[in-house]
Amino acid sequence: MFSQVSVIAFDLDDTLWPCMPTIHRAEEILYQWLTRYYPRITHNFDPEQMIAYRREFSAREARYAIDMTAMRRDFLHHLGEIHDYDGQQVASQGFDVFFIARQQVEFYDDVMPCLQRLKQKFRLGTLTNGNASVQHVGLGDLIEHAVGASDVMRAKPDPLIYQHLAQRFEVQPEEILYVGDHPHYDVVGSVNAGFHAVWINRERMEWPADLPQPTYQVSDLHQLEALLEGR
Repeated sequence: MFSQVSVIAFDLDDTLWPCMPTIHRAEEILYQWLTRYYPRITHNFDPEQMIAYRREFSAREARYAIDMTAMRRDFLHHLGEIHDYDGQQVASQGFDVFFIARQQVEFYDDVMPCLQRLKQKFRLGTLTNGNASVQHVGLGDLIEHAVGASDVMRAKPDPLIYQHLAQRFEVQPEEILYVGDHPHYDVVGSVNAGFHAVWINRERMEWPADLPQPTYQVSDLHQLEALLEGR
């Protein structure tokens, strides 16, 4: 069933590690840093208010849904300016603090051993709408090509981001199997782009009734390996 597949590409957040614990921890570290070095900002915003304000800010420009790094930099610049600090300095330093913390992920237990075995048989890639860095999280030796939405200014499920991944590997779409947790962005989006797709459903979520049913579903990468053994 996957006889043509030579490349396996993965989503990152909530596929290889839990997303929100990572983001929440990075937000907390950034908030503590701002409290120490730019206290006027946190005097006016408690953590929950800052998150709410960031969400409101991110909705101001469509490009922020694609380039989260630009959104966070611009938000920090804005916070600095409205509190009479050097906005560029707040943005540059603050984003570095957040980015380093954002890369401190805790992989699901199955991820590293399974990826190491899969690497022996397939070329591996990643495709994400977020701004996690394959190199910084510790996957640089396993992943051949990593594509983010900001690289092409297109976000999943736009077909162009999948096409870009295929071009990076210099293969046809039908040679790629994409594994991700999001029904629309990862499964339907990749199938529409000509990829094979496997839905990884770690949390036993219900599949949306308005979307075509996934052909393949697993709960972890061990099950993915077993599925591929039958190819």
